[in-house]
Amino acid sequence: MGSMKDLQIEIMGLTQDWHELIRRILSQGKVGAAYVMRPDEAPDDEERWNELRLVPDLAFTPAGESEPLAVEFKMYRWQSEWQRRLREAVAHMQEILAQGRYQRGIIILSFDVDDQTLAATRSRVAGAIDIWTLQHLRELAGEDKTLAEQLDELAGDTAMDTRSIAPRAETQVLAKGTAIAGILRATLAGTHGWQAFERTCADAVKFLFGRELHRSTSQKRSGEGLHRMDLICRIRSEGNSFWSMIASDFSTRYVVFDAKNYEAPVGQNEIELTKKYLFRGGLRTVAIILAREGASAQARIAAEQALREDQKLILVISMAELCAMLEGADAGDPPENVMFEKVDDMLMRMGR
Repeated sequence: MGSMKDLQIEIMGLTQDWHELIRRILSQGKVGAAYVMRPDEAPDDEERWNELRLVPDLAFTPAGESEPLAVEFKMYRWQSEWQRRLREAVAHMQEILAQGRYQRGIIILSFDVDDQTLAATRSRVAGAIDIWTLQHLRELAGEDKTLAEQLDELAGDTAMDTRSIAPRAETQVLAKGTAIAGILRATLAGTHGWQAFERTCADAVKFLFGRELHRSTSQKRSGEGLHRMDLICRIRSEGNSFWSMIASDFSTRYVVFDAKNYEAPVGQNEIELTKKYLFRGGLRTVAIILAREGASAQARIAAEQALREDQKLILVISMAELCAMLEGADAGDPPENVMFEKVDDMLMRMGR
């Protein structure tokens, strides 16, 4: 893509499609009236993010009522561990309601849940918050075939895992993504802040993907001592998840994370150096560069070439994108969504 803003818009596209379809379903005369509250573009700095943090995705006034409800939509491409994410979404909704602008809230899931699991989940949620599933949206769409067809099509485009997932025991989240994002933004760019940047990036990876990636090892040097890998993690490949898909599609068991605290976007040279960390014989074919200023056009071309010619996947995540993933995780938004869009975008626009 030509710019980071273009990429952010592309990543948000599917979520925006959901918001608009939900608005149309909820705005039927028999259902009520709804308005999308979120802007089309993602916040590009911390101040703007703080302004929008407690703005719900939609405001919905049911037919026959006068007070609007706060509506949050949660898009899960993989259903695994959704209840852990949902707990965070509920906590975020409670913050929204605590402002006093809305008395009740609805959290809408992008997939179906069996009745028993849904009932058990609702029983653990505060009375002012309800949980809706895809089936509830179908019922609201009613006999409108256009809405029903668009809903099924959008659900099909979203879901990467259609299996029913059994409830998991809840565990306490020991870290908060927003706090890590704040530390990350406070680090200095360039050589003065590289150690703090690398350390905080490692904390971010463990917070976001600690359940899917384990045995994280920091700063190992390659055999000849020339190249250092900031973090290497082993992928838990059991079950269906973004990371199990990566393990299968790219024949890898490990993923390398490399933090770059440069004041300018990383270029072709950084992609070439990172590519040296990867080799198929060691089941290590995937690397994620966490770059403060993202990737240059030359870096994106080099990454596409590495994938096309060497079957090595190298993704670049900017600090802004990483912070958005961290802050989104606190609101129950799966960070895998951003990663999946990155991979999907690269594969779809890659030439022969």
